[in-house]
Amino acid sequence: MQTQAADKTGIRGYDYLKSLPLLLVLLFFLTAPIESYPQENDSLFSENVVQDPVLDTMPSVHSPKKAGWMSAALPGLGQIYNKKYWKAPVIYVAFGTLTYFLVDHNNTYQDYREAYIRRTDDDPNNDDIYPQYTVENLRVLKDIYWKKRDLDVILMALLYTLNVLDAIVDAHFFTYDISEDLSLHIDPVLKPNFGYAGMGSSAGFSLSISF
Repeated sequence: MQTQAADKTGIRGYDYLKSLPLLLVLLFFLTAPIESYPQENDSLFSENVVQDPVLDTMPSVHSPKKAGWMSAALPGLGQIYNKKYWKAPVIYVAFGTLTYFLVDHNNTYQDYREAYIRRTDDDPNNDDIYPQYTVENLRVLKDIYWKKRDLDVILMALLYTLNVLDAIVDAHFFTYDISEDLSLHIDPVLKPNFGYAGMGSSAGFSLSISF
């Protein structure tokens, strides 16, 4: 019965892993670049703006390198620099959740580790921690929470890396523009055919994209 109780305790500790698909979806969503569609110009002001051909040919000052360094220094800062303000809270919630599990699993691991060391030191006075578990139960629980703690560290490192990559990718797409003249045309086409039976024709469609 003690072994079953220990196993159930360990299994309950893995319940949070059920939320990993949601976390992975959030990570994928963070790294998926969102197209920057052209903004409509205000007709009231566009007529009064003097276009400078020199300034128009200058490269954008929005730096992907700067965005990456900012997110490396403080996760979410690069996303704010890219004006993707909604991403910063998502990143902070993800980091906060992983930090909570990391601290909780590390504390539990340390408790079971201490109990296991005391139980195996041949001193009966030290057997007062988790007396309901056997030595084997404590060893199994210690190893379970050790692996959980390491998994939390790996997930935090992955989230940190994706946070930096997301800032860099968004910065590259910051000035990306889709022409307003982008259009698709489908026109009917009649083509002559030459064969042994004589001259004929076949109908079809032509597809053209202009931008």
